[in-house]
Amino acid sequence: MSTKPQQPANTLDAAVKALRLYLMEKGNSFDHGPAYEGHGKVLTGVAQAMHLYQGMGYTKLFALGEPPVYALLQRGHREAHLFEPQDPQIRQWLENDEVVKFDDPAMRAYMLQKSGLNEGDVPSAAKPRRFHVNEVDNVFVATADDEE
Repeated sequence: MSTKPQQPANTLDAAVKALRLYLMEKGNSFDHGPAYEGHGKVLTGVAQAMHLYQGMGYTKLFALGEPPVYALLQRGHREAHLFEPQDPQIRQWLENDEVVKFDDPAMRAYMLQKSGLNEGDVPSAAKPRRFHVNEVDNVFVATADDEE
């Protein structure tokens, strides 16, 4: 009797789940910066934002999607997360200046549910990070430094 080999888990889904877990680590904090909109588009998407950040000395660690909808870059102890949210609920939370982003209990519960996690699955951050989130032409930029 022959058995079909099992298909590997969707690597994109696994990467998104790991990323959400990383962002939601206990001890991380988030603040919201302004949305930048000029007279013309500065950024056309994550790919252009990646190129811009690489020009400022950041190293691309990885990108998800083609064209990318998420990228992680690093320069020293500073991280830059560049993303275009695909989930309309997450985009709505990110665009709402009144919500404390991932610290918002409703958003946190939603992110956990979307990832198939519960609060007990989320570890404490070894080095807590403070994420500062800005929007530039529908591209969100979350920069973070290790907290002292």
